[in-house]
Amino acid sequence: MGLDDSKKSIAKLFLHDKPFLLLKAISESRQPVYATMISKKIDCSYAYIVRLIKIMNKLGLIDFEGSNHKKILNLTPKGKKIFKALFELEH
Repeated sequence: MGLDDSKKSIAKLFLHDKPFLLLKAISESRQPVYATMISKKIDCSYAYIVRLIKIMNKLGLIDFEGSNHKKILNLTPKGKKIFKALFELEH
């Protein structure tokens, strides 16, 4: 995947509101964040959240730590930068 393809993928990903809400939930949480918590918070299926997490991880926006079943989600510096830009667009 070239640089132009990566930019297109990010743009295509954020044309939907759930990816933004996923980043927002991770960014604003004061406690460890898990996929199940996010799926309940933003009213989205667990399977869709897991798919988004995998995509965002491949794009370098989210990383995670922990075991296979309980992964704590974190924004990477790139993820924080993108969330900040999207947040500013929203307001």
